Amino acid sequence: LTLDDLSLGERVCLSLIDEGLKHGWAIGTELAPDGELGRVWTLTRPLTYRSIELLTAKDLVRRAERTSGQGRERVMVSCTPAGRRLAQAWLDAPVEHLREVRTELLLKLVLRRRRGLGLDSLIDAQQHKFGEHFEVLTTAGPGADLVELWRRESARAIRRFLDAALAQSSDDLPPARPPLMRLSARNQIQARVTSVTHGEVMTTVKTALPDGQQITAVITKESVLDLDIAPDDEVLVVVKSTEVMLGKP
Repeated sequence: LTLDDLSLGERVCLSLIDEGLKHGWAIGTELAPDGELGRVWTLTRPLTYRSIELLTAKDLVRRAERTSGQGRERVMVSCTPAGRRLAQAWLDAPVEHLREVRTELLLKLVLRRRRGLGLDSLIDAQQHKFGEHFEVLTTAGPGADLVELWRRESARAIRRFLDAALAQSSDDLPPARPPLMRLSARNQIQARVTSVTHGEVMTTVKTALPDGQQITAVITKESVLDLDIAPDDEVLVVVKSTEVMLGKP
């Protein structure tokens, strides 16, 4: 399954679920005309729920328990590991066509900013992607017909927008460290996963601390798969008494 197999509505809903929105009503509110994302691109509530159903059928989203709120039951949803990977891949990828800047690229930039992700890498990739288009489309002379004139001015506007967005980006600031999870255990240490060894039920995860020391955690295989833990991932090592647990932002 690739991004090409998803509609724009599915991609946006998947990203919002990965961001932490737990049910269709909250997602639909964001995509309503007066929502933060609705300012960029709107999706009706029926189509929002339909997108979530399709994501569930494709094993990118899982349904959890029902919860009541404002007089109705709501089905809680969350991303599967495959869904999280696909959502991140979409947020990192530049769009293919100039016409997609106003919708898909702008959605990605807003969603990345909401998550506290930098914008520079995506804007740089987008400028590189459109480099040849800019050179070709902005060379139309004064005698260009209306279609050529439209393409030229659109390309110029997009180039100015990307330059301005890059200048406005705060990527030159050092990235903030992810906040520690609020747990009863107080011994929480940032570490990097060095190896993952699965057994039938339990999995051994070896990690390296910033000073080079090694800490090994033995946790259920199901937990490792749910957290999508793999070598080189940054994790939070939580030590309580004789138990070593892992957390991943």
